[in-house]
Amino acid sequence: MNDTISERYERLSRQFSEMLDDVPDGAWTAATPCEGWDVRDVLQHVVDTNRDFLGRHVELDPATGDLRADWESVRTLTQEVLRDGRGETEFEGYFGPTTVAEVIDRFYGTDLLVHRWDIARAAGATEHEALDDADAAHYLEVARSNGDALRMDGVCGPEVPAPAGATTGERLIAFLGRQPR
Repeated sequence: MNDTISERYERLSRQFSEMLDDVPDGAWTAATPCEGWDVRDVLQHVVDTNRDFLGRHVELDPATGDLRADWESVRTLTQEVLRDGRGETEFEGYFGPTTVAEVIDRFYGTDLLVHRWDIARAAGATEHEALDDADAAHYLEVARSNGDALRMDGVCGPEVPAPAGATTGERLIAFLGRQPR
């Protein structure tokens, strides 16, 4: 799979939305693999971090306070930014010169893949836990390229050993400090 950033984001954000559709009503307060966060907290994190980043580069509508609606709004805006050329805007990022699209892929793409797994695991939506090998391989390489910044307080915990015979997705999950099984 040799996706563009836009294609990968559209696929991952669709999969994330589909997973949210399958979260049972009673699961929004379930504890997730993200220590101290329930399902709602993880979705709030995804919405807030995406809005915060995009808001530094494009005009945003105000948040509504409805997490699902705010997620769909930021998802739609991100797709527009990636399609219409605004994603090619260059700026000085945390790791040096970059573009809006590159940051969306490296950080928010990673979040969509991994937090889909976190929420699915917590909510019992097991049909959404499997991670595509190509996506997992891409984001494992991205995660490794982040070096020590990945282990800063509040980012990811220490790597845990991947189980014998682990899939690429399970290796990614373990690298990011979660028990994959």
